[in-house]
Amino acid sequence: MKRFFLVIVLISSALWLPAQILVSFKNDSTCKTDTIIVPLKVQELRQCASFRIEFSFQDDIIRYDSLYFRNPALSGLTASLDGNNRLVIEWTSASAIPFGTGNIAKIQFTALQTGISLLSFDDVQTYFKDEQGNSLAYLYSDGSVKVHPRGIQYTLSQLMMGCSKEDKGRYGISILSGTPPYQIDWDDGFLMPGIDTVVLGVSPGQHKITIVDGNGCIYRDNYFVKVLKAPPIHFTSDPDTVYLQKPSVQFYSNIDSLLNVGIDVYNFQWNFGEPDSSRSVEKNPLHTFTSAWEFFQQQIKEYRVRLYAINNDNCDTAVVKFIPLQRPKVEVPNVFTPNADGINDVLIIKVDGKTETDQPSLLRYYERMELVIMNRWGRKLYESKDYRNDWDGGKLADGTYFYVLKCIGRFGEEVYKGSIAIMGSKN
Repeated sequence: MKRFFLVIVLISSALWLPAQILVSFKNDSTCKTDTIIVPLKVQELRQCASFRIEFSFQDDIIRYDSLYFRNPALSGLTASLDGNNRLVIEWTSASAIPFGTGNIAKIQFTALQTGISLLSFDDVQTYFKDEQGNSLAYLYSDGSVKVHPRGIQYTLSQLMMGCSKEDKGRYGISILSGTPPYQIDWDDGFLMPGIDTVVLGVSPGQHKITIVDGNGCIYRDNYFVKVLKAPPIHFTSDPDTVYLQKPSVQFYSNIDSLLNVGIDVYNFQWNFGEPDSSRSVEKNPLHTFTSAWEFFQQQIKEYRVRLYAINNDNCDTAVVKFIPLQRPKVEVPNVFTPNADGINDVLIIKVDGKTETDQPSLLRYYERMELVIMNRWGRKLYESKDYRNDWDGGKLADGTYFYVLKCIGRFGEEVYKGSIAIMGSKN
Protein backbone atom coordinates (compact mmCIF):
# COMPACT_ATOMS: atom_id res chain seq x y z
CA MET A 1 0.00 0.00 0.00
CA LYS A 2 1.35 3.39 -0.98
CA ARG A 3 1.61 6.05 1.61
CA PHE A 4 1.25 9.75 0.88
CA PHE A 5 2.65 12.47 3.08
CA LEU A 6 1.31 15.99 3.16
CA VAL A 7 4.08 18.41 3.93
CA ILE A 8 3.03 21.88 5.02
CA VAL A 9 5.77 24.48 4.86
CA LEU A 10 5.26 27.65 6.86
CA ILE A 11 7.25 30.59 5.56
CA SER A 12 7.55 33.62 7.73
CA SER A 13 5.77 36.55 6.24
CA ALA A 14 8.77 38.71 7.17
CA LEU A 15 10.70 37.12 4.32
CA TRP A 16 8.20 38.49 1.85
CA LEU A 17 7.98 41.98 3.22
CA PRO A 18 10.42 44.58 1.97
CA ALA A 19 12.99 45.70 4.51
CA GLN A 20 11.90 48.86 6.25
CA ILE A 21 13.84 52.12 5.84
CA LEU A 22 15.51 53.54 8.92
CA VAL A 23 16.79 57.11 8.95
CA SER A 24 18.77 58.12 12.01
CA PHE A 25 21.12 60.47 13.81
CA LYS A 26 23.46 59.39 16.56
CA ASN A 27 24.09 61.07 19.87
CA ASP A 28 27.28 63.09 19.59
CA SER A 29 29.16 65.74 21.50
CA THR A 30 31.50 68.63 20.86
CA CYS A 31 32.88 71.67 22.62
CA LYS A 32 31.87 75.29 22.53
CA THR A 33 33.13 77.17 19.43
CA ASP A 34 34.13 73.89 17.73
CA THR A 35 32.59 72.53 14.56
CA ILE A 36 31.07 69.06 14.47
CA ILE A 37 30.21 66.79 11.55
CA VAL A 38 26.97 64.86 12.14
CA PRO A 39 26.32 61.91 9.78
CA LEU A 40 22.78 61.37 8.47
CA LYS A 41 22.43 57.60 8.12
CA VAL A 42 19.89 55.42 6.33
CA GLN A 43 19.40 51.66 6.30
CA GLU A 44 17.69 49.54 3.66
CA LEU A 45 16.97 52.51 1.39
CA ARG A 46 16.17 50.68 -1.85
CA GLN A 47 14.38 51.67 -5.05
CA CYS A 48 13.99 55.25 -3.90
CA ALA A 49 13.40 57.99 -6.48
CA SER A 50 12.94 60.97 -4.15
CA PHE A 51 13.02 61.92 -0.53
CA ARG A 52 12.56 64.84 1.80
CA ILE A 53 14.10 64.78 5.26
CA GLU A 54 13.21 67.51 7.69
CA PHE A 55 14.43 67.85 11.26
CA SER A 56 14.71 70.52 13.90
CA PHE A 57 17.57 71.56 16.19
CA GLN A 58 18.18 74.15 18.91
CA ASP A 59 19.65 77.08 17.00
CA ASP A 60 20.77 78.84 20.18
CA ILE A 61 23.09 75.89 20.91
CA ILE A 62 24.29 74.88 17.43
CA ARG A 63 24.31 76.65 14.08
CA TYR A 64 23.94 74.92 10.71
CA ASP A 65 26.93 75.54 8.43
CA SER A 66 26.91 73.21 5.44
CA LEU A 67 26.11 69.78 4.04
CA TYR A 68 28.45 67.30 2.33
CA PHE A 69 27.85 64.16 0.28
CA ARG A 70 30.05 61.86 -1.80
CA ASN A 71 27.62 59.60 -3.66
CA PRO A 72 27.45 60.86 -7.28
CA ALA A 73 23.90 59.50 -7.48
CA LEU A 74 22.89 62.25 -5.06
CA SER A 75 23.66 64.97 -7.57
CA GLY A 76 21.02 67.62 -7.05
CA LEU A 77 20.77 67.07 -3.30
CA THR A 78 19.86 70.36 -1.62
CA ALA A 79 19.70 71.61 1.93
CA SER A 80 17.86 74.71 3.10
CA LEU A 81 16.82 76.25 6.37
CA ASP A 82 13.14 76.61 7.12
CA GLY A 83 13.41 79.37 9.68
CA ASN A 84 16.45 79.25 11.92
CA ASN A 85 16.05 75.86 13.49
CA ARG A 86 14.68 73.49 10.83
CA LEU A 87 16.77 71.95 8.07
CA VAL A 88 15.17 70.51 4.94
CA ILE A 89 17.14 68.06 2.80
CA GLU A 90 15.59 67.15 -0.58
CA TRP A 91 16.51 64.99 -3.54
CA THR A 92 14.73 63.81 -6.70
CA SER A 93 15.83 61.46 -9.49
CA ALA A 94 14.27 60.30 -12.76
CA SER A 95 14.74 56.69 -11.73
CA ALA A 96 14.91 54.77 -8.48
CA ILE A 97 18.33 54.28 -6.90
CA PRO A 98 19.20 51.33 -4.64
CA PHE A 99 21.11 53.22 -1.93
CA GLY A 100 21.27 50.37 0.56
CA THR A 101 22.80 51.26 3.93
CA GLY A 102 25.15 54.11 4.71
CA ASN A 103 25.46 57.84 5.20
CA ILE A 104 23.38 59.92 2.84
CA ALA A 105 25.21 63.05 3.85
CA LYS A 106 27.20 64.71 6.60
CA ILE A 107 26.02 67.93 8.19
CA GLN A 108 28.36 70.47 9.73
CA PHE A 109 27.30 72.53 12.73
CA THR A 110 29.13 75.07 14.87
CA ALA A 111 28.68 74.88 18.63
CA LEU A 112 27.51 78.24 19.99
CA GLN A 113 27.01 77.58 23.68
CA THR A 114 26.85 74.76 26.18
CA GLY A 115 23.77 72.57 26.35
CA ILE A 116 22.06 69.76 24.45
CA SER A 117 20.47 70.22 21.05
CA LEU A 118 18.05 67.49 19.97
CA LEU A 119 18.03 66.49 16.31
CA SER A 120 14.33 65.68 15.92
CA PHE A 121 12.86 64.31 12.69
CA ASP A 122 9.52 65.71 11.51
CA ASP A 123 7.66 62.51 10.59
CA VAL A 124 4.92 64.51 8.86
CA GLN A 125 7.17 66.42 6.47
CA THR A 126 9.70 63.63 5.97
CA TYR A 127 9.03 61.08 3.21
CA PHE A 128 10.69 58.56 0.85
CA LYS A 129 9.02 57.72 -2.50
CA ASP A 130 9.49 55.27 -5.36
CA GLU A 131 9.32 55.98 -9.11
CA GLN A 132 5.52 55.94 -9.08
CA GLY A 133 5.39 58.46 -6.27
CA ASN A 134 4.29 55.91 -3.72
CA SER A 135 5.47 56.56 -0.20
CA LEU A 136 7.91 54.09 1.26
CA ALA A 137 7.48 53.13 4.88
CA TYR A 138 10.28 54.22 7.16
CA LEU A 139 11.31 54.43 10.77
CA TYR A 140 13.40 57.18 12.30
CA SER A 141 15.68 57.59 15.26
CA ASP A 142 16.38 61.05 16.64
CA GLY A 143 19.80 62.10 17.83
CA SER A 144 21.44 64.89 19.78
CA VAL A 145 24.51 67.08 20.02
CA LYS A 146 25.84 67.84 23.46
CA VAL A 147 28.01 70.95 23.70
CA HIS A 148 30.53 70.90 26.52
CA PRO A 149 31.90 74.09 28.06
CA ARG A 150 35.41 75.16 27.31
CA GLY A 151 37.49 75.88 30.35
CA ILE A 152 41.09 75.04 31.03
CA GLN A 153 43.93 77.00 32.55
CA TYR A 154 47.52 75.95 32.21
CA THR A 155 51.04 77.29 32.05
CA LEU A 156 53.85 76.24 29.73
CA SER A 157 57.45 76.69 30.80
CA GLN A 158 60.87 75.75 29.57
CA LEU A 159 62.70 73.65 32.15
CA MET A 160 66.07 73.25 30.46
CA MET A 161 67.95 74.73 27.51
CA GLY A 162 70.49 73.12 25.25
CA CYS A 163 72.89 74.53 22.70
CA SER A 164 71.75 75.59 19.26
CA LYS A 165 72.85 72.38 17.55
CA GLU A 166 71.52 70.06 20.25
CA ASP A 167 68.08 68.59 20.90
CA LYS A 168 68.25 69.05 24.66
CA GLY A 169 65.30 71.35 25.28
CA ARG A 170 62.94 70.37 28.10
CA TYR A 171 59.42 71.76 28.42
CA GLY A 172 56.61 71.23 30.91
CA ILE A 173 52.91 71.97 31.26
CA SER A 174 51.08 72.61 34.52
CA ILE A 175 47.27 72.37 34.28
CA LEU A 176 45.67 74.61 36.89
CA SER A 177 41.98 73.95 36.24
CA GLY A 178 39.72 72.13 33.81
CA THR A 179 37.98 68.80 33.29
CA PRO A 180 40.26 65.79 33.74
CA PRO A 181 41.54 63.39 32.61
CA TYR A 182 43.81 65.02 30.06
CA GLN A 183 45.60 63.71 27.02
CA ILE A 184 48.70 65.72 26.12
CA ASP A 185 50.45 65.42 22.78
CA TRP A 186 53.82 67.12 22.18
CA ASP A 187 54.91 67.36 18.55
CA ASP A 188 58.61 66.76 19.29
CA GLY A 189 60.91 65.11 21.79
CA PHE A 190 60.13 62.10 23.97
CA LEU A 191 58.34 61.39 27.24
CA MET A 192 59.37 59.60 30.38
CA PRO A 193 57.25 56.48 31.02
CA GLY A 194 53.91 57.40 32.57
CA ILE A 195 54.55 61.16 32.53
CA ASP A 196 53.15 63.27 29.69
CA THR A 197 53.39 66.68 31.35
CA VAL A 198 57.13 67.00 30.65
CA VAL A 199 58.78 66.49 27.27
CA LEU A 200 62.52 65.90 26.84
CA GLY A 201 64.95 66.21 23.95
CA VAL A 202 63.08 68.95 22.11
CA SER A 203 64.83 70.64 19.21
CA PRO A 204 65.24 74.44 19.16
CA GLY A 205 62.49 76.59 17.68
CA GLN A 206 58.70 76.69 17.66
CA HIS A 207 56.61 73.60 18.39
CA LYS A 208 52.99 72.62 19.00
CA ILE A 209 51.15 71.03 21.90
CA THR A 210 47.63 69.55 21.85
CA ILE A 211 45.56 69.01 25.00
CA VAL A 212 42.32 67.01 25.12
CA ASP A 213 40.28 67.30 28.32
CA GLY A 214 37.81 64.87 29.84
CA ASN A 215 34.97 66.25 27.70
CA GLY A 216 36.91 65.70 24.52
CA CYS A 217 37.53 69.42 24.08
CA ILE A 218 40.73 70.08 22.15
CA TYR A 219 43.13 72.90 22.97
CA ARG A 220 46.09 73.72 20.77
CA ASP A 221 48.99 75.98 21.61
CA ASN A 222 52.51 76.83 20.50
CA TYR A 223 55.66 76.85 22.56
CA PHE A 224 59.14 78.07 21.69
CA VAL A 225 62.30 76.29 22.78
CA LYS A 226 65.10 78.74 23.47
CA VAL A 227 68.75 77.74 23.27
CA LEU A 228 72.01 78.69 24.87
CA LYS A 229 73.99 80.73 22.40
CA ALA A 230 77.31 79.57 21.05
CA PRO A 231 80.06 82.16 20.52
CA PRO A 232 79.30 84.07 17.27
CA ILE A 233 82.83 83.83 15.95
CA HIS A 234 84.12 84.70 12.50
CA PHE A 235 87.46 85.49 10.91
CA THR A 236 89.13 87.14 7.93
CA SER A 237 92.48 86.60 6.27
CA ASP A 238 95.10 88.75 4.58
CA PRO A 239 95.74 87.87 1.87
CA ASP A 240 92.63 85.87 1.04
CA THR A 241 94.76 83.45 -0.99
CA VAL A 242 97.69 81.18 -0.16
CA TYR A 243 100.33 82.17 -2.71
CA LEU A 244 102.67 79.35 -3.62
CA GLN A 245 106.02 81.11 -3.16
CA LYS A 246 104.98 83.13 -0.11
CA PRO A 247 102.38 80.96 1.63
CA SER A 248 102.02 83.05 4.78
CA VAL A 249 98.57 84.33 5.73
CA GLN A 250 97.59 86.59 8.60
CA PHE A 251 94.30 85.55 10.19
CA TYR A 252 92.11 87.89 12.23
CA SER A 253 89.33 86.63 14.51
CA ASN A 254 86.66 88.62 16.37
CA ILE A 255 87.40 86.92 19.70
CA ASP A 256 88.76 90.08 21.34
CA SER A 257 85.68 92.00 20.23
CA LEU A 258 83.40 89.36 21.76
CA LEU A 259 85.27 89.38 25.06
CA ASN A 260 85.15 93.18 25.18
CA VAL A 261 81.34 93.16 25.11
CA GLY A 262 81.04 90.37 27.66
CA ILE A 263 80.40 87.43 25.34
CA ASP A 264 82.01 84.36 26.82
CA VAL A 265 84.63 82.47 24.81
CA TYR A 266 86.12 79.81 27.06
CA ASN A 267 88.45 78.13 24.61
CA PHE A 268 89.28 78.24 20.91
CA GLN A 269 91.57 76.60 18.37
CA TRP A 270 92.58 77.00 14.74
CA ASN A 271 93.07 74.13 12.30
CA PHE A 272 94.76 75.13 9.05
CA GLY A 273 94.01 72.00 7.06
CA GLU A 274 97.59 70.86 6.60
CA PRO A 275 98.75 67.22 6.62
CA ASP A 276 100.65 67.77 9.87
CA SER A 277 97.39 68.91 11.53
CA SER A 278 98.83 72.33 12.33
CA ARG A 279 97.00 74.04 15.19
CA SER A 280 97.09 77.42 16.87
CA VAL A 281 95.52 78.86 20.00
CA GLU A 282 96.37 82.47 19.14
CA LYS A 283 93.53 84.87 18.53
CA ASN A 284 95.09 86.31 15.37
CA PRO A 285 97.71 83.85 14.13
CA LEU A 286 100.15 84.34 11.28
CA HIS A 287 100.40 80.95 9.61
CA THR A 288 102.79 79.71 6.95
CA PHE A 289 101.41 76.84 4.88
CA THR A 290 104.48 74.64 4.68
CA SER A 291 102.69 72.06 2.55
CA ALA A 292 101.90 74.54 -0.24
CA TRP A 293 104.37 73.05 -2.73
CA GLU A 294 103.20 69.51 -1.96
CA PHE A 295 99.57 70.55 -2.43
CA PHE A 296 100.43 72.35 -5.67
CA GLN A 297 102.16 69.28 -7.05
CA GLN A 298 99.13 67.17 -6.14
CA GLN A 299 96.82 69.74 -7.75
CA ILE A 300 95.06 70.42 -4.46
CA LYS A 301 93.63 73.88 -4.97
CA GLU A 302 92.56 75.03 -1.51
CA TYR A 303 93.02 74.76 2.24
CA ARG A 304 90.19 74.15 4.67
CA VAL A 305 90.75 76.54 7.59
CA ARG A 306 88.60 76.03 10.67
CA LEU A 307 88.21 78.15 13.81
CA TYR A 308 86.53 76.33 16.71
CA ALA A 309 85.33 78.00 19.93
CA ILE A 310 83.43 76.96 23.05
CA ASN A 311 81.94 78.89 25.98
CA ASN A 312 81.30 78.09 29.64
CA ASP A 313 77.88 76.62 28.78
CA ASN A 314 79.73 74.02 26.69
CA CYS A 315 78.11 75.42 23.55
CA ASP A 316 80.55 75.28 20.70
CA THR A 317 80.68 76.60 17.20
CA ALA A 318 83.01 76.35 14.24
CA VAL A 319 83.61 78.57 11.24
CA VAL A 320 85.14 77.06 8.12
CA LYS A 321 86.58 78.89 5.14
CA PHE A 322 88.27 77.51 2.08
CA ILE A 323 91.40 79.49 1.23
CA PRO A 324 92.52 78.99 -2.40
CA LEU A 325 96.09 77.96 -3.20
CA GLN A 326 97.45 79.78 -6.22
CA ARG A 327 100.63 80.23 -8.19
CA PRO A 328 100.78 83.93 -9.09
CA LYS A 329 100.66 84.92 -12.72
CA VAL A 330 103.42 87.47 -13.36
CA GLU A 331 103.10 89.99 -16.20
CA VAL A 332 105.97 92.27 -17.24
CA PRO A 333 104.86 95.04 -19.62
CA ASN A 334 106.61 95.45 -22.95
CA VAL A 335 106.60 99.24 -22.77
CA PHE A 336 106.37 102.12 -20.31
CA THR A 337 106.49 105.90 -20.77
CA PRO A 338 108.47 107.78 -18.10
CA ASN A 339 107.37 111.26 -19.22
CA ALA A 340 106.13 112.46 -15.81
CA ASP A 341 102.48 112.64 -16.90
CA GLY A 342 101.42 110.39 -14.02
CA ILE A 343 100.45 107.55 -16.34
CA ASN A 344 102.68 104.51 -16.86
CA ASP A 345 105.69 106.45 -15.59
CA VAL A 346 107.36 103.49 -13.85
CA LEU A 347 107.87 99.84 -14.66
CA ILE A 348 104.89 98.11 -13.00
CA ILE A 349 105.11 94.34 -12.76
CA LYS A 350 101.56 93.08 -12.52
CA VAL A 351 100.52 89.95 -10.68
CA ASP A 352 97.20 88.13 -11.08
CA GLY A 353 95.87 90.65 -13.55
CA LYS A 354 95.78 93.56 -11.12
CA THR A 355 95.72 97.02 -12.67
CA GLU A 356 98.40 99.59 -12.00
CA THR A 357 96.22 101.44 -9.49
CA ASP A 358 95.15 98.44 -7.41
CA GLN A 359 98.35 96.40 -7.65
CA PRO A 360 99.38 95.53 -4.06
CA SER A 361 102.95 95.17 -2.93
CA LEU A 362 104.92 92.50 -4.75
CA LEU A 363 105.95 91.20 -1.34
CA ARG A 364 102.47 89.77 -1.03
CA TYR A 365 103.34 87.13 -3.62
CA TYR A 366 107.08 86.51 -3.21
CA GLU A 367 109.73 87.00 -0.58
CA ARG A 368 111.47 89.35 -2.99
CA MET A 369 112.02 90.11 -6.69
CA GLU A 370 115.38 90.74 -8.34
CA LEU A 371 115.34 92.80 -11.53
CA VAL A 372 118.21 93.38 -14.00
CA ILE A 373 117.92 95.68 -17.06
CA MET A 374 120.47 95.28 -19.90
CA ASN A 375 121.10 96.73 -23.31
CA ARG A 376 121.29 94.62 -26.43
CA TRP A 377 124.94 93.80 -25.80
CA GLY A 378 124.24 92.43 -22.32
CA ARG A 379 125.61 95.38 -20.44
CA LYS A 380 123.88 95.77 -17.07
CA LEU A 381 122.16 99.17 -16.85
CA TYR A 382 119.97 98.71 -13.76
CA GLU A 383 119.80 96.18 -10.94
CA SER A 384 117.58 95.79 -7.86
CA LYS A 385 117.81 92.95 -5.35
CA ASP A 386 114.38 93.85 -3.97
CA TYR A 387 112.32 95.41 -6.71
CA ARG A 388 109.19 97.27 -5.54
CA ASN A 389 107.65 98.57 -8.80
CA ASP A 390 109.56 101.83 -8.53
CA TRP A 391 111.99 102.06 -11.52
CA ASP A 392 111.34 105.09 -13.72
CA GLY A 393 113.90 104.23 -16.39
CA GLY A 394 116.65 106.28 -14.81
CA LYS A 395 118.43 108.32 -17.46
CA LEU A 396 118.04 105.77 -20.20
CA ALA A 397 117.07 107.04 -23.61
CA ASP A 398 114.11 105.78 -25.58
CA GLY A 399 114.74 102.35 -26.98
CA THR A 400 114.44 98.63 -26.44
CA TYR A 401 116.07 96.97 -23.46
CA PHE A 402 116.15 93.50 -22.01
CA TYR A 403 115.29 92.29 -18.53
CA VAL A 404 115.83 89.30 -16.27
CA LEU A 405 113.29 89.05 -13.44
CA LYS A 406 113.83 86.56 -10.63
CA CYS A 407 110.82 85.95 -8.35
CA ILE A 408 112.28 84.38 -5.23
CA GLY A 409 110.09 82.53 -2.79
CA ARG A 410 109.95 79.81 -0.20
CA PHE A 411 110.23 76.97 -2.70
CA GLY A 412 112.83 78.42 -5.07
CA GLU A 413 112.84 81.05 -7.77
CA GLU A 414 110.97 81.70 -10.98
CA VAL A 415 112.85 83.44 -13.79
CA TYR A 416 111.24 85.61 -16.46
CA LYS A 417 113.14 87.11 -19.42
CA GLY A 418 112.06 89.46 -22.15
CA SER A 419 112.33 92.87 -23.75
CA ILE A 420 110.84 96.20 -22.77
CA ALA A 421 110.64 99.50 -24.61
CA ILE A 422 111.09 102.95 -23.08
CA MET A 423 109.17 105.63 -24.93
CA GLY A 424 108.71 109.34 -24.27
CA SER A 425 111.59 109.74 -21.85
CA LYS A 426 113.16 113.17 -21.38
CA ASN A 427 116.67 111.84 -21.93
